Amino acid sequence: MNCAYIRLSEEDINKSKDFSESIINQIELIEEYARRNNIHIDKKYIDEGYSGINFCRPAFEKMLKEIEQNNIETIITKDFSRLGREFIETGFYITRFFPEHSIRYIAINEDYDSINKNNDAKEMMVGIKGIINDRYIKDTSRKIKAVKKQKSEDGYYMGFIAPYGYKKIRLPDGKITLKEDDNVSNIVRLIFQKIIEGMSRKDIAELLNSLNIPSPMQYMEMTKSRGKNYYDKWTAGIIYRIIRNRTYTGNTYKRKSTKEDYRQKKRDYIRIRDREIIPNTHPVIINEETFEKANSMLRTNTKINRLKDYKGHLDGLVRCGECGKIMNVSGRQKESERIVYHFYCTDGRNKHKECTNTKAIFTNKLEDIVYKYLSAAIKNITEEKIIEESNKFITNKRKMKNEIEMLKKEIEIKKTNIKNLYLQKVNNQITIEIFTQKRNEINEQIKEREKRISQISEYIDEEIQKQEIREQFKKFKNENNLMKYIHDLVKSINFYKDGKIEIMLSFGK
Repeated sequence: MNCAYIRLSEEDINKSKDFSESIINQIELIEEYARRNNIHIDKKYIDEGYSGINFCRPAFEKMLKEIEQNNIETIITKDFSRLGREFIETGFYITRFFPEHSIRYIAINEDYDSINKNNDAKEMMVGIKGIINDRYIKDTSRKIKAVKKQKSEDGYYMGFIAPYGYKKIRLPDGKITLKEDDNVSNIVRLIFQKIIEGMSRKDIAELLNSLNIPSPMQYMEMTKSRGKNYYDKWTAGIIYRIIRNRTYTGNTYKRKSTKEDYRQKKRDYIRIRDREIIPNTHPVIINEETFEKANSMLRTNTKINRLKDYKGHLDGLVRCGECGKIMNVSGRQKESERIVYHFYCTDGRNKHKECTNTKAIFTNKLEDIVYKYLSAAIKNITEEKIIEESNKFITNKRKMKNEIEMLKKEIEIKKTNIKNLYLQKVNNQITIEIFTQKRNEINEQIKEREKRISQISEYIDEEIQKQEIREQFKKFKNENNLMKYIHDLVKSINFYKDGKIEIMLSFGK
């Protein structure tokens, strides 16, 4: 089956009745070429409105399935860029994927036909053309960024929806900006005022719900999307986002996220304190003084203390027993001004993560458990046992160093083998396929030996540390405050979702 592939990106669309003009032009060009070369086009694959950067296009993916089922013999495009503009993946399809599936590929404008012999120059052109297309995408991305940046600086509101308390409007000159929504802007002012008065976010949310005031989602009648959290009632989280939103001061953030490379799928979040601000772009609902005061109250009275504020004995030792990550620490200040901390797994509380550990434990409770465990463990460790463990380590250390030396010699031999294989390939003594296969096999063997060296080295370092701890044994054998030596005695503390606690000692096990 002979196929034509046609693509047009969204920004180039200039639609007529059925297809954009450019789509029709591509079809006519390909059909004329096919007539002149006695090729019958059996099927057309058309992706309209899809960028050349991304190869996840409906028609393109259907065409690939047909190729894998051996249903296609020839593919014709207007030029390389219609296939794709990302030069690495485009080059892969032209020089690897299509030949491996016996596909004849034709790019009309580049006068490229894969069945022609002496195609070396044209193969080079594939790479060069791909790089040019790649540069084109970068330039386009740069221009779009510049336009958006300029619009932001000129006071355009670039957000998808207006923040609660505002409406999006278009001015006569075409500029999109924000206008105060008189129906709910007083609710925003009330929220800020209550925070300043010392009311908690949770209490404010309960107050608004008791007054039957519609939540932002209800008021704006937002369409729910899969994978996002929406709230039909006011919550502490909604109150927090309103208090933190500087848009209410009449200023606009230039951008909330960034993307360093156009190939990057996920945008990088810019922290609020690092965002650029464009002043006086729309009406003020909350003045700067009120905004700063409310945010100050948010930080000092209701904000959870971060990990850096906890300097207790167990800092850095507690891990989630389910996912293995270091558990976070947060604390709330009681009315008595005493801060109570607890450990929890951040991944366990994130529905998009695989960890299922949602359980938390107070730090003082865990410290008490660890203290009692250590007290019992220390009593069972005698000085004779310490000496026995030390002698065993010295013997093992010699054996392990000899094993490392042997592994290093084996690695050097295998690297020499790869060089010899390369010379055999250059001299046409072996094929490229055999060279690649054997090289990969040897590289895997090298990786295995390097991994073993790393494991042995880590074990030796760990045992050296244990040896130092054993030598300090007498210093804390009779010490009442064992928690003073917690980081010497304990390797990690694992806390599981069922409340199970596992204490891993640095020695004596």
